[in-house]
Amino acid sequence: MKAATAICAAMAGPTMAEVVSCDFSGTPIQFEIDYAQFAPPMNPDEPTQRRVTTVQLGEATFPAEPILLGDIRGFWADGMGGSDVMMVMQGDGSAVYANTRAGERLTGTCEVLQ
Repeated sequence: MKAATAICAAMAGPTMAEVVSCDFSGTPIQFEIDYAQFAPPMNPDEPTQRRVTTVQLGEATFPAEPILLGDIRGFWADGMGGSDVMMVMQGDGSAVYANTRAGERLTGTCEVLQ
C-alpha cells in the first residue's frame, strides 16, 4: 500500500521537464527544458553547474543551454563552426531562430508539450 501511495504521489507532482516543439517554415526544432537544472543549489558552496539540453534541428542534433525566463523559452549554443545560435519563444508561441554564421533568421511558432 505504501508503494502505491508513493507512486501516485510522484505521478501527481509537478512536471519537472517540458518539451518545446517548433516549426520554422517546415524546419522542425525540438528541445527539452529540465526545471531541475534551474533550481538553486542545495549547498551554497556547490560550484555552478551548466544547464544543458539537446536540440534537434531537422536531422541534426547539438548541445545548447536552455533559456527559461517567465513564459519565455529558448536556447543558446556556440561553437557550431564559430557561430552563435539562439532561439527564443514568446509566451504566445511566436518564435525567432537566428544563426549568426549563416546569417540565418527564421520566424515560426512553438508549443510546449508536457
